[in-house]
Amino acid sequence: MSSSRPVGAVCLYFPQTEYTETVYVGQAAGTPLLQLHSLLDSASERPHFYLCWPSAHKVPLYSSWFSMDLHSGVLSLNKTLEESDYAALLALKAWSVQKLFLRTMVLQSSSSWSHCSNRKTARIILDFVNASVPECAHTDPKELCFPHRDTSIPHIMENRFPGALKQLQRLSRARVCPNYTITYSVESESPAPFAVNDSTWELIVTAPLDREESERYRLLLLCTIRTEAVITNLETPLEVFVNDEDDNAPFINGTDTADITISYNRTKGGLFGTLFVYDRDLTPIYPEQNQNKYVWTSLNSDPWIKETFDLKGTFREKKNALGGIRETVHDYKLVLKRSLVVTENRSVQLHYLVNDTTYPGLRGTVLLHFNVTVLPVKITFPNVTQVYSVSRRASVYAQVGRVCVDNCPEFDGFTVSYRLEVPDRNLSSSLQSCYSAVSVSQAAEKPWGLLFVNDTEPLGRPECRELVYTVVAVEGHTQEETIVQIVVLLEGDAANAQEAQEFSSCAGNKRRGECESVRGLGATNGRCQWRQGNERGISESYSTCSPDLRTCPDSICDAVESKAPSICPQDCTEDLVVGGHERGLERGIQAGYGTCYCLTERCFCEKEDDEDLYRFPVAICDDMCKTIIATALLLSFIISILLSSYFIHRYHKNSPKPPIASAEMTFRRPAQAYPISFNANNLRRGSQESIETDTFKIPEDPKWEFPRKNLVLGKTLGEGEFGKVVKATAFRLKGKAGYTTVAVKMLKENASHSELRDLLSEFTLLKQVNHPHVIKMFGACSQDGPMYLIVEYAKFGSLRNFLRESRKVGPSYMGRDANRNSSYLENPDDRALTMGDLISFAWQISRGMQYLAEMKLVHRDLAARNVLVAEGRKMKISDFGLSRDVYEEDSYVKRSKGRIPVKWMAIESLFDHIYTTQSDVWSFGVLLWEIVTLGGNPYPGIAPERLFNLLKTGYRMERPENCSEEMRTAPCI
Repeated sequence: MSSSRPVGAVCLYFPQTEYTETVYVGQAAGTPLLQLHSLLDSASERPHFYLCWPSAHKVPLYSSWFSMDLHSGVLSLNKTLEESDYAALLALKAWSVQKLFLRTMVLQSSSSWSHCSNRKTARIILDFVNASVPECAHTDPKELCFPHRDTSIPHIMENRFPGALKQLQRLSRARVCPNYTITYSVESESPAPFAVNDSTWELIVTAPLDREESERYRLLLLCTIRTEAVITNLETPLEVFVNDEDDNAPFINGTDTADITISYNRTKGGLFGTLFVYDRDLTPIYPEQNQNKYVWTSLNSDPWIKETFDLKGTFREKKNALGGIRETVHDYKLVLKRSLVVTENRSVQLHYLVNDTTYPGLRGTVLLHFNVTVLPVKITFPNVTQVYSVSRRASVYAQVGRVCVDNCPEFDGFTVSYRLEVPDRNLSSSLQSCYSAVSVSQAAEKPWGLLFVNDTEPLGRPECRELVYTVVAVEGHTQEETIVQIVVLLEGDAANAQEAQEFSSCAGNKRRGECESVRGLGATNGRCQWRQGNERGISESYSTCSPDLRTCPDSICDAVESKAPSICPQDCTEDLVVGGHERGLERGIQAGYGTCYCLTERCFCEKEDDEDLYRFPVAICDDMCKTIIATALLLSFIISILLSSYFIHRYHKNSPKPPIASAEMTFRRPAQAYPISFNANNLRRGSQESIETDTFKIPEDPKWEFPRKNLVLGKTLGEGEFGKVVKATAFRLKGKAGYTTVAVKMLKENASHSELRDLLSEFTLLKQVNHPHVIKMFGACSQDGPMYLIVEYAKFGSLRNFLRESRKVGPSYMGRDANRNSSYLENPDDRALTMGDLISFAWQISRGMQYLAEMKLVHRDLAARNVLVAEGRKMKISDFGLSRDVYEEDSYVKRSKGRIPVKWMAIESLFDHIYTTQSDVWSFGVLLWEIVTLGGNPYPGIAPERLFNLLKTGYRMERPENCSEEMRTAPCI
């Protein structure tokens, strides 16, 4: 803790941002409801409490019902609450419990303002129940001690004046049981500066707090109720957080000097050295780098240093090793502002002053030093003669090997080019022509060269055997040269004259037999090579035909392969690839399905043709052989017919008569609106109803039927007890050329007729809907196999999982009200959500639900798990009902006829099994709560079985802490 008083004092502030209580019809005027507290910055301050409103035009009709004591902060009733008051509110919003929202502010002096200022306000939520205050005999003892839903966590600024922070006594219940004596005390698991005032029953902090010693206190509040006959002890936990302020100076924990040597890596943007500056305080809004309160100043006057180097600082939060308290670590590195030439050779010292701009004391700066040595780079070859071998049957563009100067893999920031020369200029013209056999190509953005067969004519000449080349390497900036000699040996038998001129692209062959019999461009021994894939689905080890499996395919279009598009299109194609595949970073095929082959205009990845894999040699059969085979086949056929007739006759003789098809087995739309989700009453069926496709014929719809052979199933997206959804690729979907990524919904083998009826119901429904925010169906495979429902693929999965993943980023919308004490996550990515994003999600879903309502359709299971997120963060209302895990968390509760999503269901649906558009509106309100809490589980801490009775008594969820003013106009509160 700093000994100096921080400049940024916050003065008066509320330790709680929200207060809750319950009021009843018949409570008399003057009844105290609750008490607010403001913590002080000094003993001389005197808080003044006021009720306030966002604006003069937004004063609620119940504003005159309450009054706030200016000095004590006690909220009281101004009038006796009547049934007519409740009725007036009921006309505005038809709920069994009305919520009343008040705002209060605290000032240092008296004021006539009724308009809320932006700071120093707290919210009061009152549940107005249309009933009398429960009598003492019917009141739960815990209700006398603690509010049933006091969810606001106190936050106390460190270094501030001690005082009262919370009223423990329930003022509104003080007169319910006049013969009861209620007292309070506080305990903690470790020594803590908190106590209870025995006369006012206020929780007080007895000394200034230091966040760097403890940023959270876990307290246990104890309540004792005494009557003449019984003593009852109750308890409830309370956590108190300590807010941070900048009261610690930056410091170096280790060294303030970094020694740096720059040699091969001399490219612009290169980072060198690391020095750490520590701060026991937190950052304002981690990990937003633009919130960095540290600035640095260069103390270097050398112009070369200013032109060449800059300082780059980042920061992160970590927990210190001693007490696990969060602190900030700043990392500083030198960065090159320009690339350095290879001849640069000097040593310099750099000095930077780092300043904590919000620290109020004189020790808010530290000095950092960098000792930099820049070494020149010598371009030389290894003192070894490299020998390369080339087959005389090699094709043009066959790769021979690589040439590279010393340490070239480490080069960055400068280039080296290569060329080949004939060392002996006095050779005969015939021998000199041998040297056209091999050439060198500069690897793109790489400091080495690739040797390749440039001309196949010398390969067939006996006199061309051992070719000695001079390799010349040239540095790009200084043009410095160095040389070395290499030897290329031509080995083996030469191809005949006709073969030597016949080359085709290896990539065009889709079978092993064809591939290995063809002379292809770039083939090292003249023949193409086959790579057999051994994985199912889309894989990097797909089957393909290649000129050289060392380099093709390897996801790199190198300098030789790029000389002709037909050498290795698997690495180099920029054209359309048809079929299941994943593109490389810039070009080529990173992964493919089955066999990938390339023709002139495009490449294809499709299911392997097993013809070559299972081809066996055919023996010669004479006339006698053919006669014997034909006779055996005829006898086998006759015996099979006789046996089949016998067993069929016995089966029909002993089996019962089949029942007449009932109305349950038809697929007509019922009179009421279809639910878009599977009926909860049909979700659980025994195995005795497993599907028999021969007795359950599905009528074909030609408009929607999709050829099963054009569908390639991939990985499973979701799986439940009776069904699953898989990712797939569909060929020529809706007449569209090529393959389209889709999702396919299907049943498992243990599914019953009920599940199939539900799937067919969804099929019938999705034929009728067409909206950008409702999942789109492309077709179905209903004949000659299991039922497949083909729908559009949503890249990011369910909205609930998408929101929960975004928590790792640290949603930027929290920054609106966040301070340096928020809990943060490291490793941010590009998917940070803003409050605008969350409002957009809600708006999109509301548009989709409005469309369904206009279609007279009821969803019945609207929740974040049943909304999908497509590319561009587009919301798609869906029901992957078969794929959801019905045992996940506590989303569903087992009932006699199935599992139902209790926490998302309206009261009339739970108790009376009534499903309407209004019940979907209720579910939409819960969905908004999920959005604002980034995928939180509704009614946290409450078991679904308990929720039935709680909802009956008027219990509702609180508005989430991060629900913005924009969201407040929606039903999230």
